[in-house]
Amino acid sequence: MDYKDQIKSEIELALEVLYSNNQSKLRQMCNKAMLKFGGILQEDYDDFYSRAGYELNLAREKYDPSTGSSPMEYFYGVIKKAVWKEMSYRNRAKRRAVIEKEEEDEYGNRIKKKEYIHNLSLDSLLDQENCLITGDLLQYDLNIEDIFSEDEEEAYSERVKEFLDSLSPMQKTIAIHIMKGYKAEKIKAILNITDKQYRDCWSEITSYDKKRILYKENKNMEEENRNNVDTKENVNEKYKNTSYSIDSISKQLRKKRIRDDHILQRHSGQWKCFAKSELVSDILRGKSLTQIIISEEIKNGIKMQWLIDGKQRCTTLDDYLYDGFAVSHNVKNYSIMYQTPKVGENGNEILNEEGFPDMEWTSVDIRGKKFSQLPDELQDIFRDRQIPVLYNMDCTKKDIADDIARFNRSRPMNKAQNGWLGLEESFAEFVENIAKMQFFQPEFIGTTYTKNNNTSGAIRRIIVEGIMVSDFVDDFGDFDKMCKFLSEEASDSNFTEFYSLVERLTLICNTKETALLFDAKDSFLWFGLFSRFVRLGMDDKLFANFMNGFHLLRKTKISEKSFDNILEASKSTKDKSIVRKKMKHMEQLLYNYLKSHGALTGKSVSDKNGYTEKEIFIADVVNMGIDKVREEMEVYNETLDDLEYKTIKDGSKLLEDENRISLLAMVAYSYNTDTDLDEWLLEYAKKNRTYLTDQRKNFLRMRKDFDQYCMVYRESG
Repeated sequence: MDYKDQIKSEIELALEVLYSNNQSKLRQMCNKAMLKFGGILQEDYDDFYSRAGYELNLAREKYDPSTGSSPMEYFYGVIKKAVWKEMSYRNRAKRRAVIEKEEEDEYGNRIKKKEYIHNLSLDSLLDQENCLITGDLLQYDLNIEDIFSEDEEEAYSERVKEFLDSLSPMQKTIAIHIMKGYKAEKIKAILNITDKQYRDCWSEITSYDKKRILYKENKNMEEENRNNVDTKENVNEKYKNTSYSIDSISKQLRKKRIRDDHILQRHSGQWKCFAKSELVSDILRGKSLTQIIISEEIKNGIKMQWLIDGKQRCTTLDDYLYDGFAVSHNVKNYSIMYQTPKVGENGNEILNEEGFPDMEWTSVDIRGKKFSQLPDELQDIFRDRQIPVLYNMDCTKKDIADDIARFNRSRPMNKAQNGWLGLEESFAEFVENIAKMQFFQPEFIGTTYTKNNNTSGAIRRIIVEGIMVSDFVDDFGDFDKMCKFLSEEASDSNFTEFYSLVERLTLICNTKETALLFDAKDSFLWFGLFSRFVRLGMDDKLFANFMNGFHLLRKTKISEKSFDNILEASKSTKDKSIVRKKMKHMEQLLYNYLKSHGALTGKSVSDKNGYTEKEIFIADVVNMGIDKVREEMEVYNETLDDLEYKTIKDGSKLLEDENRISLLAMVAYSYNTDTDLDEWLLEYAKKNRTYLTDQRKNFLRMRKDFDQYCMVYRESG
């Protein structure tokens, strides 16, 4: 071993001592250096440890043995300087939030004092498996403060701008506040958000997909423009078995040679820290792995490679390779055996008779370690580990959708994720864009959606259900069937109009009351009800007031049942009959509310779109599009005139003008259900010569009688 190699070996040995046993030596040296300053809170210690690790990583190549200091002495000097830098950073007023407060001095005088808010401890939050989900999830030699090095957004690098643009408004605001040195408690106070909202935002800010934007490799212009590979191959085989090293997979993912973001694929981040750590342990111990699946789609002579099965494994391995997380302390197999060259007393490697290094077995505890903290031998093993690959060639879009479903059949793909595969790809893109709206973000005050709702695919399901109830309530059903139905029957306008609905709801949903309504369970009902309200052309504030008072209105009984009682006859809240009953109940509550507040009064009332009260009423009670009602109104009037002449005797109060609106609704109902009113109305007019003043109740009474008549007629004939 020459002199330079010997020095390098001593440096690596010193670093291994510092990082061994959960960084105990490093922490001990940091603690000693911090005693000089005092006033450092326990919750901030991890910030100093992270700063020390960062400085050590930079300094490892700068050690000069001619100074007479040993590597350990040199590194202790680096650690002391790192502590000083962190403390200096904290004390710079321009990097910290300042608030003014009044206090009494010893003489009782009111004086103003400035209070500096310490920076957020990036490593203070731990997930359920004791894995860091803040600073420790960032690349080992980078942290948010280093990346957000400027005070003005205009000065950010393109990489940081892209990162910020990928965040929701609330997440972006939090990231910028962190850059300016605000602590978590101060940020929550400024933005008036809860601990949970803050944690959800921070979890998304530091998620794998977001970090990949910050740390993506530089690509030349050709790679940025194409993101794929030219191919002129003409192959007959449909698949082949091969393998890629982890290092190769990581590079191809980062250069987008392989894409893991197919619109029908699940999101990354499905695994908890413990599961990710177990995978790392399996890799290092040489355990066998199942294949990942890559499907090739060729479009206009361009080969596009989609990772359709194995996304969680590949993104986890890529994340760990770039120090995205530390191995959980709960990992089962944490002691990893590996071979290393024997070293003699002179520090040189011992060679065998053939001139090769003589190897010996040693072990390392991987708990709490990031990739860069592993011994070099284990880092090489991890990078070179081969992942088996099944490569499907020359696939169509349908082939890929079928493969995603096929290869996930025995995997824990939930119903929302699996049913999603039946949605046509362009519609799936619409849904994904809607899901990114502020309304569906965990931090939005007017809803109660969580990050897990997005990860699990629940947000996709909610949007599809909302579109179905808004436009196709009669075809509501299982999620997979609704996706297939939309693929065959829907048009772009169904999705763009729903996007507009969500935009309007975002403006009026800003209370705890609305947040309780828009959850993963019943949101679709409220989307459906708001779509019906929009047809009336009224001020959206009326709907907001209705929602805010619904906690009282839901107890109101209609036909002897309240909203919460409707489920009694069925175990499933998503049963089509239950959904229709709930929608009709909610429509009735809304109609009564609007009428009681003077929004539906008078015989010649018209909304801003020119719809008459009769058109609005019929569209509401018969559950029809108001434009269709307007189009067929003349037919309804002519049919009713003919029916009245043939079936209702002169003198009957049923013929009064005040009752005509509910009779017109019955005509519309008969056309909508393809039934005949003639014989029923003749019998009904004989039994009933009066009507209920409340035309909605009168219509419901007639409809119930008509439905019973039709049932008896069908059974007898």
